[in-house]
Amino acid sequence: MFTLTEDIVESLIFAMENQNEDSFVDVPTGAVVSLSGSGDDAVADEGADLVAPPEWSSGDGFRLMESYARTVSDPQARLSLVGALSRGRGVFRAFKDSLAPYPELERRWYEYKTAAMGRRVEEWYDRLRVARGLERLGPEPEETADLLAGDYTIRREGRAAWEGCKALFLRGLEEALGRYPEALVEYEYTMNEREIEAGGPDDLCLYLAEAGPDGLAGMAAVRRVFVAERSFGKLVYLYVSPEHRNLGLGRLLLERAREDSEAEGIIRFIVDMPFLPDGFGRSLQGFGYEAFGTRWIRSGG
Repeated sequence: MFTLTEDIVESLIFAMENQNEDSFVDVPTGAVVSLSGSGDDAVADEGADLVAPPEWSSGDGFRLMESYARTVSDPQARLSLVGALSRGRGVFRAFKDSLAPYPELERRWYEYKTAAMGRRVEEWYDRLRVARGLERLGPEPEETADLLAGDYTIRREGRAAWEGCKALFLRGLEEALGRYPEALVEYEYTMNEREIEAGGPDDLCLYLAEAGPDGLAGMAAVRRVFVAERSFGKLVYLYVSPEHRNLGLGRLLLERAREDSEAEGIIRFIVDMPFLPDGFGRSLQGFGYEAFGTRWIRSGG
């Protein structure tokens, strides 16, 4: 199976954005090929080992533009970008044209988009490797984490900041109610809130991600649990607003919390949440986390 290089990632991103061509990936080489021979892609050999490239829809692209616009602090530039996004037909061209007068914002946009789409490629590559009996790719490159850290301000707060974070907590509750049985969601969120609010003033750490003038984009709530002379950290809540997802922000919050705990002598860190995004747990294996128990649900007959 091919090794995921920067050149292959670049060609995959191009294929993801090219909505007019049905492309495939040659698994032994990583080359993007077509079956028809049209366009600039290489033509696949008969009997080749092919898979579809990572999924990327126009909706994904639009949501990414929305999330980027929310990180822009320049009011005039931000107004121009939001105006472009309110258009119907031609919204992608309008967004690009709105960036043109701001070279630095334009440069950051392409870095932002490449990081997000690159993460989608890595997740797709991980699934492909596992399906073929291979180990996962591993941690996200440092430059992606550095890029995210530049787009978002991550700050650590204590229990006193909890009241100001409840809006995100309630957004997570509403989202979970749309996917899972009401009784289960109400029970889990009630227990979640009790755990967050339990304990002393130093037992809870909140990690808040801010994106420009829009305020909070995500949060992680971590408890420090002390039993006799032993201790462990526990992620009890994690939420990232939909418009800021698929960028690795949730993992950035989680890893910041874990690293702080470890620096303070708490070497064990547990992730225990029922409503984490699909695939989030699988991606943690590349960061040294191990599965700890299981949680399944079945509804209906």
